[in-house]
Amino acid sequence: MKHLVLSSVIVNTFELKKWDDGGRHCTFYTVQWDGTEDSETDKFFIRYEDTTALHHEEANKLLRLLSRSIGDKYGATDDFFNRQENQAQALPPKPTARVPEIVVLGTNFPLRLYCYRISEKLVVLFNGGLKEASTAQGSPDLSMKFYEAQQFTRKIEQAFREEMIIVSEDGRVLTDFSGNEEIIL
Repeated sequence: MKHLVLSSVIVNTFELKKWDDGGRHCTFYTVQWDGTEDSETDKFFIRYEDTTALHHEEANKLLRLLSRSIGDKYGATDDFFNRQENQAQALPPKPTARVPEIVVLGTNFPLRLYCYRISEKLVVLFNGGLKEASTAQGSPDLSMKFYEAQQFTRKIEQAFREEMIIVSEDGRVLTDFSGNEEIIL
């Protein structure tokens, strides 16, 4: 008797969607896997939203860094994106004396949030977690998020190269090649 083996193809599509555009200097996008309820960035902050959650205050500090400092005050300058993690970047940045909001976070900040800076006006946020080892790959909570951030970044960069994603004239909005703000990759 012969057995028929069917192989399945897993399609990993995600939507690139606006997460926060309320700041004066920077718009944040995020990614959301097809068929999921929450974006990857929302999943990160939901983990720490309960006031009794371990690292709740650190997550709030990171959220303030994003919305107030990067989004509304400075933009996505090099000062905030000095922690290169292969293809992606990690927040918070390494402390620099030029930006007081970064210095306050210190050198041993326990959380990492992965992202991809497109310009000083556009950043795509991914997911992250607790950094418990000297490398992200060695941290059980971060290793898969690190890998996913690399995949997201590669796919977004490829879409830019192929002109499937376009940046608006004002530099704050992403659209697909047809001008739609719904971008599926």
